[in-house]
Amino acid sequence: MWARLFSTNHRKPALYLTMRANPYRSKFDPEMEPAPSWLAGCLDGKAEAIAAMFKEHLHTVERVLFRLVGPTPDLPDLVQTVFAETIRSLPRYRGEASFKTWLTKIAVYTAQHHLRAGRVRRLVPLEAVPSERLGVHQQDLDRDIDERRLSVRLHSLLDQISPKNRIALLLFGVEGRSAAEVAALMGASEVATRSRVFLARRELRALIEADEELSAMADALLNRRARREQT
Repeated sequence: MWARLFSTNHRKPALYLTMRANPYRSKFDPEMEPAPSWLAGCLDGKAEAIAAMFKEHLHTVERVLFRLVGPTPDLPDLVQTVFAETIRSLPRYRGEASFKTWLTKIAVYTAQHHLRAGRVRRLVPLEAVPSERLGVHQQDLDRDIDERRLSVRLHSLLDQISPKNRIALLLFGVEGRSAAEVAALMGASEVATRSRVFLARRELRALIEADEELSAMADALLNRRARREQT
């Protein structure tokens, strides 16, 4: 998830943010689609229709929330909050954007509200479990644990950045959305969005460069990945 954001400086072990701006689009063009087959049933409060909506969009909501908020035991509650708000707000859905885009916007606002509350709990990565119990190679298991630890450390630094700037940065850099899309999802102008991404990128770079342990962790992980790709 983080590989495209960072590169190593071989003269001095460190972690450097290398986010490259996507070409800005002058207009947000939502992906339009026909009304979902279960929409009318959801408006009528039918359980099977609500279950169909939940099943179709659960992965999208989980992915967006995880990338914006990070590893936290609060994630299941946040997912439930998004869908509860979606059901409550369905009568206001007019189809100006695709349902997926509309739902993603609710997830973005939910994440922003949670971060602004300042009560984010972080998961502590599990230590290595004997590989024979999991049916995986120990080297793969170690790499997964290292990536989890790195993710927790990075999100701890992101917690020090204002929620709006942080979310703009992650939607733009990790989700790979254009500035126009990020602006539409956050209800902001493109100018404000570009400024938020720039400020968050600069602040995160400074935080990373000041954390020698984090830089070393990322350096080791990226070097290990590079060696694996060469074999």
